[in-house]
Amino acid sequence: MKKHFILLLTLTACLAAGAQELTISTAVPDRDVMVIYTPYYCNCVNRILPMLCDEPDDWSYDIASDTAQSREWQRKYGRLNTWRIGVDATTFLRDAAFSLPYTRGYTATGFFLSPYAKRLIGPDAQLTLGVNLAGAAGSGGFHSWQPLVRLEYEPANNVRLVMGTLYGGLTHKLYEPMFDRERYIYAHNEEGVQLLAKAWLGGLPFTSDTWLHWEELLEPWQMTQERFTLGSSNVMEVWNSDRAVLSVPFSFLGTHRGGQFTALDTCIQSLFNESVGLRFDCAISESTAIAADFPAFFYQDISPTKCQAYDNGWGLWPQIGFDHRFRHHSGGLRGCWHLLAQAGYWHGHQFIAPRGSYLFQSVSWHLADFAVPDRDLLTAKLELQNAYNQYFSLGLDAEFYYDLAHRGLDFAFGLYMRYSL
Repeated sequence: MKKHFILLLTLTACLAAGAQELTISTAVPDRDVMVIYTPYYCNCVNRILPMLCDEPDDWSYDIASDTAQSREWQRKYGRLNTWRIGVDATTFLRDAAFSLPYTRGYTATGFFLSPYAKRLIGPDAQLTLGVNLAGAAGSGGFHSWQPLVRLEYEPANNVRLVMGTLYGGLTHKLYEPMFDRERYIYAHNEEGVQLLAKAWLGGLPFTSDTWLHWEELLEPWQMTQERFTLGSSNVMEVWNSDRAVLSVPFSFLGTHRGGQFTALDTCIQSLFNESVGLRFDCAISESTAIAADFPAFFYQDISPTKCQAYDNGWGLWPQIGFDHRFRHHSGGLRGCWHLLAQAGYWHGHQFIAPRGSYLFQSVSWHLADFAVPDRDLLTAKLELQNAYNQYFSLGLDAEFYYDLAHRGLDFAFGLYMRYSL
């Protein structure tokens, strides 16, 4: 089964590299020209607070800005010649009131803290060193820490290879049925290999995030199994105008559990999920936009011995969204505010996703013998973000899931603050 994952990773990497070659052939080699146009609003359907995503820094912009200074200043303070010291801190309060039999709720308040130092290795590579700390109230102190070691290299324009600590989690921008947003709390860090690309494929803007997250190492005769996740999140714009964009998002996420040296007498498991759909974003004013999204999801169990309730399945999640940004100029509220709202309908048939939210699945997270082939949900979400300045943000969200069969409501609320320098 591992060969299937390696083959898929190779094919996806070749696709991203091939897209970059097409970039060269379309006579748009400059980085400034390669900035892919998007309308005012382009994240409505994924329902992710922008402040919770870790975007790679654009060191080429810093280098270009340094050229406006004297050579003496560049030697002392320029991006190419100095260490960049920073800190990323997030505090959170998450209350997930889940009572339906598919998953369990929890309440957690705590923090993530990452002090780091970055240094450029020439104009096309960067080293980042630091530590990721996480703490939760009531846990008696730190409940986890991990070293932050990341090497990044751009072998070509708009193609970046990342190894070590990844730009992971919600930054992948996967849909919730494939990637549970609760993982931001309980599985915050990812490590492995990642390929990021922005290119023109057949004359169309194309963005890609492909990664391998190695979750558990297997040593010979160790009483455990190796575990890893392979994913690819992509968007291709097929039409755009001054105010609207029609795009095709398509993603893949596969998980593997096993290993040739394991001493455990248990099944080897390989599960795949895919999504593909159409997304329409339209700006109706300088501060307001609407969106419609029609994704389809698929599931397959390709394990040699089937251990899941279902071998394959699918799901549909049509959604509509609203986005409004406003700035308070006089008294009261401060900063720039960003309001997002979304409503949708989920129908799933024998759908299973090992990294997705169990709210959408046909099996239960904690009841091994519980399975319902068909699911029907009404979903609604509200998110509000306040960008006080370029370093500090405040975010609130509320999510509601109404199960039509059980006639029950699951809901969650979140409050976040983030400082990033």
